[in-house]
Amino acid sequence: MTKIISGKKEDVDKKAVGIIKKSVDEILKKKKHVNLAIPGGRSVQGIFHELSLAENFSWSKIHIFMVDERLVPITSDDSNFKLASTLFLDKLVAEKKILKENIHPFILDETESDYGLSNYETLLKSYGGCYDIVILGVGEDGHVGALFPNHHSITDNSELFLTMGDSPKPPGERMTFSRKHLLKAKSAIALFYGEGKRDAYKKFFESGVFFEECPVRLIKEINDSYVFTDLG
Repeated sequence: MTKIISGKKEDVDKKAVGIIKKSVDEILKKKKHVNLAIPGGRSVQGIFHELSLAENFSWSKIHIFMVDERLVPITSDDSNFKLASTLFLDKLVAEKKILKENIHPFILDETESDYGLSNYETLLKSYGGCYDIVILGVGEDGHVGALFPNHHSITDNSELFLTMGDSPKPPGERMTFSRKHLLKAKSAIALFYGEGKRDAYKKFFESGVFFEECPVRLIKEINDSYVFTDLG
């Protein structure tokens, strides 16, 4: 059953990082490294800050991947990876807490028909082929990553990733993990922050609402899943 943790955003962010650390430690009892997937967006910025301050965190055994990315260079201001780098990844590297080689952005390759997606899949497969822990910012419509309600992205049967040119939320060109890929995660954290997310939060709990209408509901199928919110 998905666990719900609510309160002031600053307090909830700290609790979320505590849960991430606990999940990392548990996974490392069974394997040598952890694949942590991070999103873009405003909701996750507080957690990024807290991660940059976290003590006794096993960064040397963590590999960071992207939940989703805009089809832009990683130097672009529109890049989810650039935001994460600015907020905490660069700091971790500078402090020698994590190796730069353990951080894996999606690299856009416009010379390839799949924009470099197969390269990212090959890279992930070399580290076990799935994300262990997934952090998810939740959109006002309940989307996670670039899996949107009532859109082909949420019903796509790709095993790992997919690209699209028609994202309902601009920019239209994006890559994202797939529904099947999300469901392979050992642990998932969904963030519902701000009044704009209240309708999505309600849909998360409503009977008769399916993941096609509210993609974040997919985490209900992951045993170790959490919702963090500042909504009362």
